[in-house]
Amino acid sequence: MIKNKVSSSGVSFVRIVLTIMIITFSIRASNNMLTTSVPLLVKYYFGFSETEVGLIAALLSFTTFLTTALLNAKLSANKRRIAFIGSNFVYMLVFFGIWVSNFYSIWILAAVMGVLLGFIMPNIITAAGLFKDPKTRDRVLSIYTVVLSFSLIIGPLIESELLKFVNIREAFLIFALFGLISFVLSPFMKFPVEKKKKIKIKVFSNYGFRSAIFNIMAYNIPFAVLIAFAGIYEKDTFDVSLSFVTLVFSLFFLTSFLSRIYLSFKPPRNIKFMMNETIILTLIGIIIMVFSRNLDVFLISFMILGIPHGFAYPTSIITLGRSFNDKFRNAANSYFFAVMMAVGVILPTLSGFSIDKVGFKLTFIFITLLILVLLVLNNINFRKWKLNV
Repeated sequence: MIKNKVSSSGVSFVRIVLTIMIITFSIRASNNMLTTSVPLLVKYYFGFSETEVGLIAALLSFTTFLTTALLNAKLSANKRRIAFIGSNFVYMLVFFGIWVSNFYSIWILAAVMGVLLGFIMPNIITAAGLFKDPKTRDRVLSIYTVVLSFSLIIGPLIESELLKFVNIREAFLIFALFGLISFVLSPFMKFPVEKKKKIKIKVFSNYGFRSAIFNIMAYNIPFAVLIAFAGIYEKDTFDVSLSFVTLVFSLFFLTSFLSRIYLSFKPPRNIKFMMNETIILTLIGIIIMVFSRNLDVFLISFMILGIPHGFAYPTSIITLGRSFNDKFRNAANSYFFAVMMAVGVILPTLSGFSIDKVGFKLTFIFITLLILVLLVLNNINFRKWKLNV
């Protein structure tokens, strides 16, 4: 009987982890296609200006922010499960919508997509961190981030090959298959049962939460701009094809993937040191990119920027996992994801206007100053935390 229980427990663990990993892969590969290719679609098919490209990217992030912060963080586990399954179904349909979209309908589709991701992404993070054993939880979270990176390599590779045979509209139609996979598996996602007690959740005053936010913002600020505008900059500056543009994103995510593989084998002993290293690498990558005069140097800068992309998210969510117990983890993850989305609202909007006025390179020089401020703030926070993590 004991052996059977152990075996059953092991099978259940594997089933849960596989479900999380496959849904993670399907959602992130297709979502990345949306965030990198919608700007290309609206720029070269609908004639959007840089400001309008920034606004539509901001709209997607804004509706994600609203859903995550105002709804998902406050729903019970049962209601979140229903919202999660329903969102996966509509998520699949949005790709069909983009296939037949026009100048006006693409705005509605971007807003709807943001709402859906606000119900999908935080719940995947929460499911990956539901294990009570700290070592198991950190291991599953590390695997989750590795799968995230792997999907970000494979997604652009698939799209790059597709664009050799179909146009970018038809590529969206084919990527609807990822939405179908996620929808089919969504009913099997586990949602932790929560006690219905009104407890004051002090998330923003938690030092671990603050460090996680400073760390992810130092990377998400440039990343939000890169996702929206790097492909356009690359095509206009170096005169490359859309197929090559998506291939470059795959190269970027390759170094991110290798970085997360490294973390899965060697988890950070000192998170403060790892966060500082991540932010400094971000600054180095941006400086090389800004002063690159040919495509080869630009590609090198993208590979360097992939390393902190690999480090920033895992170190932040591991910090959250260590800073909150299971009663508060869903709220912490939801607010964390909401802040990420808030960055995605503000930065594309401001940077789109800035790129129109002063250009891509000068905009990124301004961004380096913001990153330096966040580096200082994070170290001040660690000093107040008085914890050598």
